[in-house]
Amino acid sequence: MGCINYYKQTGDHLDMIIRYVGLTFLCICGMLQFRNYNRYLVDHRRKHDEAATYLNSDVCSDPITKAQLGTFNLCEKAAHIVAENPRSAAFYDILNDWYPCGHGRCDGVGDWLMANVHWFVMVIVVIGMMIYFKWVEHQRDVLYTRMRLPTMLAGQPVQHVD
Repeated sequence: MGCINYYKQTGDHLDMIIRYVGLTFLCICGMLQFRNYNRYLVDHRRKHDEAATYLNSDVCSDPITKAQLGTFNLCEKAAHIVAENPRSAAFYDILNDWYPCGHGRCDGVGDWLMANVHWFVMVIVVIGMMIYFKWVEHQRDVLYTRMRLPTMLAGQPVQHVD
């Protein structure tokens, strides 16, 4: 009875340790996300102020200069940045951190995979050859286990000689 109580207490103790470690990691993750939110907020506020200044400059207020810029017109991009609240943009960047393909991660992984595709092909070929040779060895073993040695030659029993 004492052993059962000891293991039950040990299991409870282990559950408590796992719970505390999990809560610690959760708190650290929360603090890091708060720090990242503040960084993103500072960046988006700076971009918001720069875009507002650019929109109020002669480049965007003068229609002749705006027309001469043609496709290099950054006034629309500045208007889009000014229209977005810096706090919500920072929050969306936090969500983008949690998205697996956020901040161009999938593009980088795809580029890395394409740059190293020859290694993947070589590894697959080597593994395929290993599987093939093991299969041939297995087939040979199966064949040899099914063979029987002759027990009688020409109707006479074979005598064993040492």
